[in-house]
Amino acid sequence: MKKKHPFILKLISFSLVIISLLGWLRVYESIYQWNLLLKYAIYPGPWYSLISGLLIGFLGSFAVICASVQRNWSRKYVQLIVLIIMMGWWLDYLLFSRGSISFYNLPFRIVATLVYLGLVFGYYYLKKSKGIDNEKQQRC
Repeated sequence: MKKKHPFILKLISFSLVIISLLGWLRVYESIYQWNLLLKYAIYPGPWYSLISGLLIGFLGSFAVICASVQRNWSRKYVQLIVLIIMMGWWLDYLLFSRGSISFYNLPFRIVATLVYLGLVFGYYYLKKSKGIDNEKQQRC
């Protein structure tokens, strides 16, 4: 009988699907609105949107696959990819946000990021420690 995935893993996988879709939508929009972005000289420009969208889309898609595989090696990849995406998101926010109105929701962003990282890293940490205990019990 096939083992069911825990709810937290389903939640993490769903969030990774959303992140991946947002990356692919960013690619689509940068290609679709290329001339408009050039016409109004949007900073940082369409190339940045295209490349960052591709990175987010590929990394998010790979993380979804890794999360669904549930192997020992996939745990590290999911954690690393989530950390890279969050760091990129924050770097993008801090470098390209202008004006004080952009930072109005800063406390919420900080809390949301910490909760999400805590969820991902906490789940895989607990799963790892639980797996080690199970292996010790099986040896005895």
